[in-house]
Order: sequence, then structure tokens, then C-alpha cells
Amino acid sequence: MSFSKKLMGGCLAAGMITAAGVVGASVTGPVEVSGEGAAAASLSCPGGMTRLGHPFDAGMSIFPGDPAVHVRNLYTVAVDFFKVEDIDMGTHAGTHIDVPAHFLDEADDSDDARTLDELHADEFVWPAYKIDVRGMSFTDNFVDAAFIDGYVATNGPIPDGALVILQTGAEEFFGLDGPGDAHDTEKYKNKATKEKFVLSANTDDMFEFENAGFSGPAVQHLFDTYGIAGVGSDAYGPDAFGDDFFDATYTALANDGIALVALANLDSVSVNSDIIMAPAVNLTNGSGFPTDPLACHGGSSEE
Repeated sequence: MSFSKKLMGGCLAAGMITAAGVVGASVTGPVEVSGEGAAAASLSCPGGMTRLGHPFDAGMSIFPGDPAVHVRNLYTVAVDFFKVEDIDMGTHAGTHIDVPAHFLDEADDSDDARTLDELHADEFVWPAYKIDVRGMSFTDNFVDAAFIDGYVATNGPIPDGALVILQTGAEEFFGLDGPGDAHDTEKYKNKATKEKFVLSANTDDMFEFENAGFSGPAVQHLFDTYGIAGVGSDAYGPDAFGDDFFDATYTALANDGIALVALANLDSVSVNSDIIMAPAVNLTNGSGFPTDPLACHGGSSEE
């Protein structure tokens, strides 16, 4: 496949967008990418691009009970002439994508329990639709179908195949840069000794924030009525605080959709004129993996 790139002002430092996914991009000005061949696609981002992933480090927030994240330098340029990091983590650490196999048993639901390596390239790219619920109150924290329909009536339609994202305000509680506990506080030490795994220092603050989330029926409504491809949130899932059944995530995955969670920089994303790309490592039989999603602002694409 051959590619052409056209720069239209601003500064650009970008890799290629290929049929296999996205390879590192950092853009401060508009970019247009086109391709040729059987899997050709074109992408235009007149508003530039933004990274939507939180920093990946040992102080990041992780789901309670998941393995702690450890990052260390195994080799360094000063000593070894090259640098290599050794990383320990769970597959759902930080900003990450959930695929059907995360909640569904492939043996029992072979048609609806696809693993990460079974998704196609175009299933990591979506038109975005953002629903901003910051400062709003909902019964049991559930964003329901009626609210969604009203939001659409006011703010414009949900594109076919969209990733519908809730902006709840949770991103400010992620990691050590938020109002979390430092590793050396007594509260953190007491928490760490009681848990199976050492949790990130900010887990308590991230998960004590009473974020709004989709109800299960609302997610089903999104799939049935609007033909979406998945749901997302700046919280650690699209689920409402207090929903111990994670009904929003389960419903999305049961519809052979995805969930993209713990998103950052959602202020940069418009209601319905951006594109989000979030390829992940092609993990065999994987239930999900960390990703650094890219928002293409004012984006348009065609195959």
C-alpha cells in the first residue's frame, strides 16, 4: 500500500495510518491521509488531532484487584548503549479497550465473544459522539434511553457505527496528578496490605467519584436505535457508580461491541464531528489491552 500526505499549516509529526491500525501520531495542525489498494481508506482531520490516553506509569489508576503496574529500566543508554523497559501490568490497565471476550465466555458464546485478535482493522476506528453529563444528577447515576434521545434531539444525530462517549468529569481523578493519595501515606499503606494486589495510589479517588454511567437498557437502545459500535467514558468504564453488575459494559460486549474507557482530554472532542482511532496490541485470545486513542477533529473518512 502506498500513502500520500498533505500538510495544511501547523506542525506535524505523524506516523502512517495503515490497514493494520495507527502507528504513533502527534499533530498540532490539520492533516489529510489517503491510501490506495483493496483496503484503501482516506482520513481528513482539519481540526488536528489529540491523544486521548492517560500517561502510562506506575502511578496510574487501575481497577481494584487488578495487578499493579510496574515499570523499570532493564537496560539504559548510559550503561548498555540502548534503553529497554520491563513492564508488569494487567491487560485492562489505564486507558484501554474492552472486547467481547472480557465478559463473555467464548466456549459458550462463540458468535459473540470475539477476542482482541479477531477484530478487523476498521473496528478500531469510529465516528465519535460525546454526551457531556458533567454536573448533572441521575437516578441511581444511570443515564437512560430517554435522556439520550433528548440529548440527540438537542445536539444532533448519532452517526452510524459511532462510539458513544460519556464525559463525566472522572478524568480529573486519574493518577497521581489528581487528588489521590501519595504512595507513602498511611492510608495507601493500609490499603495496599489488605488487597490481593498493590493498587495504584489513586484507585480510591478514581473509584469513589460518583460518576454517571449508561444503564444496560440505554446501551441496548443505542445499539438497536442508533446502530452504534461501542461505548466509552472518562470513568473506568461506561457503567454507573454503584452498578456492581457492570450492565453497560456487559450489554455493549454482548452486542459484539467494544468499550473504550478511562479516556483523557475529552474537552477536545466535539459532540459529533470527530473520529476516534484506538488500535491495540494484537494479543492472541486477548480480552482487551491498553491503548492511546487518537481523536481526529472535524474528521471525515471514506473507504
